[in-house]
Formats: sequence, C-alpha cells, structure tokens
Amino acid sequence: MISEIDLNYFVELAKSLHLTRAAERLGVTQPTLSHSLARIEKAIGAKLFIRTKKGLLLTRSGELLRQDSQVLIEKWKKLEQAIQNEQSTPSGEIRLGCHPSVALYTLPNWVPAFLEKYPDVTFDFHHGLSRIMVDDVLAHRLDVAFAINPIKHPDLILKEIVKDEVTLWSSDKNKNKDVLFADPSLLQSQELFKKIKKMNLNFKRIQSSSHLEVIKSLVLAGAGSAVLPSRVFSEEEKKKIHKVRGAPSIQDTLYLVYRPEFRSMLKGKLFIDIVNSHAI
Repeated sequence: MISEIDLNYFVELAKSLHLTRAAERLGVTQPTLSHSLARIEKAIGAKLFIRTKKGLLLTRSGELLRQDSQVLIEKWKKLEQAIQNEQSTPSGEIRLGCHPSVALYTLPNWVPAFLEKYPDVTFDFHHGLSRIMVDDVLAHRLDVAFAINPIKHPDLILKEIVKDEVTLWSSDKNKNKDVLFADPSLLQSQELFKKIKKMNLNFKRIQSSSHLEVIKSLVLAGAGSAVLPSRVFSEEEKKKIHKVRGAPSIQDTLYLVYRPEFRSMLKGKLFIDIVNSHAI
C-alpha cells in the first residue's frame, strides 16, 4: 500500500531526478528510497522513471503521478487532521436506523441531550423493519441501529437495551370483539397468529396496517383488539387498555446494533455511552 511517505519520496525524486541527491535531501539511504519507489510502481502497475547514466527521467506514468502527487499529499494531510480532530472533538454524521414505533419511545430519551452536548454531530435517521435496519448496518449503509430480536452475526456487536412484551391489547370500550388489528410483516405478529389459531380465539376479521401508531389509536378508540408491543403505549394510555384475556404473548428484546469500528470513533463511543445512561 502506498503511504504519504512514499509519495513524499517520489516528489523529491521527481524534482531532483537523481537517486543519490534525493536520498541525501530526504535523509534516508538509497536502498530505502529504491524500495519505496518499487512499492509505488508495483501498486500503480507501471514504471515511473527511466534510469540513464546522467540520472532519472520521468516516464509518461511518472509525469502523470508528479502532476497529481502534491494534491494527493494535501488530501492525505487533511484526512489525517480530520481524524485527529475526531479523536478530540466529536463531529460528523451518524446514520441511525430503527423502526418508526421504536424511534418514538427511544429517541426522545437522549437525542435532545446528545445534540445539545455535541453540536458538531448530526443525525441521518432511517426507518424500517428491524431486520432491514440490521442488514443496512452490515452493508455499511447505516452506522448503528436499534433492532428488535436481531440475529447474531460475527461482524456485529449486539448490546441489549430493554425488554418488552408483544401480546393482544383491547380497551374497555371495544365495540368489535371479533376484530384484530396487526402489522402482518412483523415476525412477532406472524408468530402470534399461529398461537391464536391453535387457541381458537374468536377473531373473524383481521385488519392490516403497517403503522403501529395507527393501530394503537384504533385500539384506544375501541375499534377492536390489536397485536402490539407494550412500549408503544404511554403510561397514561396504559390506563385505558388491558391485555386480552387468555391471549398468548412474545418477549421482545431491543438491541443496539453496530460494527466494532463504530465504537472506535469518538462520536460512536459517545453515542453508545449516552444511550446506556438514559433509561428507555
């Protein structure tokens, strides 16, 4: 791999066109300079100099590299500076994914404090099913995600955040005892459907919606029962609903999902720390 040092050596060689003089100016040995040149030529796949009795001549490839090498060095220095700044002052963007309903009961707990404390960090929020958010972290499309019951993967760190219960809920003013609202795309709903069928619970009309907040509002309005996690309800809303008698339930666990390199960045470490320090 070509380093900034290799590029600096090449720039000096391109100026002096003499191996001995370039080594003296750089304060290195001729073999060190020759090895560096060989690394660059191997990486590029082309000869950069022609050796003559009077010294060196740039090839066409060497001339192209000479024209751009200073720009590359400057970019390298800026990258180094940006990395050094990141290690002292958190900055940049965090791409965060989670299900919309999970976002509603997690993000307000710590996002305000995080943004106030670290004004140079911004968020790019993405919303979807947990399994899709996890795939996006694996594919580097997201930096981190909140995910329900993610499958373990060797490239990911799964940190348990909080447990929840998914079951059937109803309100005292339920006008349609045979109606059940659910998001059929959720694995929890699919599992509960199987259990409900075996238990012969009397739900003749299944109403589908991909939005848990809409389903919640319908339950609270007395439109029917619903498959929902407990945490979508506020403490005040829980006073108005109850679990359906005899209904099965599934335990959910919310995890923070990220790659090890996210934790190695200052903004990533601070993000994980603030999530851990705020109750959900």
